[in-house]
Amino acid sequence: MRPGPTGAARLRTASPCRRISTILPAVAVLLIAVVISPPLAGTAPALAGTAPAPAGSAPTPAGTAAQGVSTQRASEPAASSSISPDLHTLLSDVTAAGVPGVMIRVQDHDRIRQVAAGVTDLATGAALRPQAKVRIGSITKTFVATVALELVGEGRLALDRPVKRWLPGLLRDGSTITVRQLLNHTSGLFDYTADPKLLAGITANRFFDPADLVAIAETHPSSFTPGTAWAYSNTNYIVAGLLIQAVTHHSLGEELDRRIFRPLSLADTSFPAATGNIPGYHARGYVPPDLIPAADGGPFDVTGLNPSHAWAAGAIVSTVKDVSRFYQALMDGELLNARMLRQMKTTTVEDAADPGFRYGLGIERVSDRCGVNWGHSGAIFGYQAMAFWNEDTARTVTMASTIYPAPPTAAAALTTAADQAPCGTPRS
Repeated sequence: MRPGPTGAARLRTASPCRRISTILPAVAVLLIAVVISPPLAGTAPALAGTAPAPAGSAPTPAGTAAQGVSTQRASEPAASSSISPDLHTLLSDVTAAGVPGVMIRVQDHDRIRQVAAGVTDLATGAALRPQAKVRIGSITKTFVATVALELVGEGRLALDRPVKRWLPGLLRDGSTITVRQLLNHTSGLFDYTADPKLLAGITANRFFDPADLVAIAETHPSSFTPGTAWAYSNTNYIVAGLLIQAVTHHSLGEELDRRIFRPLSLADTSFPAATGNIPGYHARGYVPPDLIPAADGGPFDVTGLNPSHAWAAGAIVSTVKDVSRFYQALMDGELLNARMLRQMKTTTVEDAADPGFRYGLGIERVSDRCGVNWGHSGAIFGYQAMAFWNEDTARTVTMASTIYPAPPTAAAALTTAADQAPCGTPRS
């Protein structure tokens, strides 16, 4: 998810990773160290994921940067037999800076290069492999926007009709806020992640109903009159998820599975919005020890935190392979027809002082030295990720790491990797 109104915790680089979404503003993150450390410290086993590493994954000493090229599945195009030494070096720098694990996948048409560094689990020291599942935070928003636009294409939703038509009574401004304004963050809805009540619930590892999250936001005044400005608000996507459920009479998870996960064969992607358990082989996620120290003084495992507080704004679990496949399919027109894809790519400026970043309907347009890139970034306690597709080269770059918020040295190394991985080095 993204930061609240403070605009804190954003990475500003020349790369598509300039903005990393987070579950709470920085001030709330800092409260964790002061307020929640004792309650969480006593529940570490419950917070940690339970699935073991797959058979055959040899343990390595904790903290070592164990790098390797993944074994491709039969359904994938043949992988490049060589990984750029620069990519290995970038990831080594990231793990040396204190990130437990990091994965990058670069796909140029049928040429696939992916590499992982670090460990899956600091407790066992098992080497991280690129097939590991992670939480992808606000990348979830592109999936949710895609489902909403499919419903628009079917005539079951309308972008410029008010939310009240489908969700009467949910929003005090529901008669003026439109579906489009939810998807492109111009609704003016207060970001519920900035309210301390959310933090209190997260620390208690409680389950949040989506309507409860909207209710938290509605206790605050609107940020601006709908349609007059732009401000990132996770509340928009909680409402969008409720809209999808109201129109389809199915759960959001069912619609994501029926419309995206299964058609694209995203076998390692799921929406476990009500449980902290991540099924199958996954990387554990951590917060740094200066916020919550583990018993040994190292990063604290928060893998098992209940993600219901993120729901449609950031609760998907996936892999770098599946996320890459999703964005390629989306940009190639496999999920949306041409008219709906044009609507998704109709953007508004995020910040007049930084025109290289524009936001569409659940997707960000980033102009940098690589050209024009489409994608999203995301973070949730323990994990951060980014995925961008370049419209000139069709190159898709997906990166995920397993500590959030990252310590300053680690954040700098991640920023460097995010800046260099998308463009790569010229081919000979």
